Amino acid sequence: MKENKLNVSLENRLLEARNEGLNKAKELTLRPHGKLWGMDVFSWYQPNVHLLTNTIHSFPFPVVWIGNAADINNAIEEDFDVCVQLNSVVTFDNSLLNLSDEALNKIPNVAGVSSLSDALILLKTFKKKNSVFLFSASGEDWEENKKTFEEFLELFQNN
Repeated sequence: MKENKLNVSLENRLLEARNEGLNKAKELTLRPHGKLWGMDVFSWYQPNVHLLTNTIHSFPFPVVWIGNAADINNAIEEDFDVCVQLNSVVTFDNSLLNLSDEALNKIPNVAGVSSLSDALILLKTFKKKNSVFLFSASGEDWEENKKTFEEFLELFQNN
C-alpha cells in the first residue's frame, strides 16, 4: 500500500513538472497576438538570438521591434542582415542604444527610451500597416514587461 502511494505521488509530481515545462515552453517561444493598427503582432520572451534572427528574416513584412537593448544588439551582432527587415527599433530599457553607424543607416527609425510605457507610446509614431510588430523582453523584469505589454494589447486591440 505504501509503495502505491509513493508511485502515485511520484506520478503526480512528474505530471506537474511536465505541465509546468510545457507552459514555460509556450511562454518562451514566438507567440502571435493578432492585429494592432494594421500590424501583425508577435511577442517573444527570453528569445534565443539565433532563432530570433531567423524568425525576423521569415516575416513577409517590415518589422517594428520594441525590445531590450541586449536582445536587439545581440540580434544585429548575430546577423547584421536582419537590419534590412527592420523598419523601426525601440529599446525600452536603455535610452542609449549603441548601434554601429552602418546599422543606424540601414534601419529607418531607431529610438531608445528608459521605460516600456514610453516605448509603447512611441509605437503609435512608428505604427505601419502591412508590417509586423514584434515585442521581446528578457532579463530580470521580463515577466513584469510581459504583463505590461499584454495589458497594453488588451486595451488597444479592442478599440
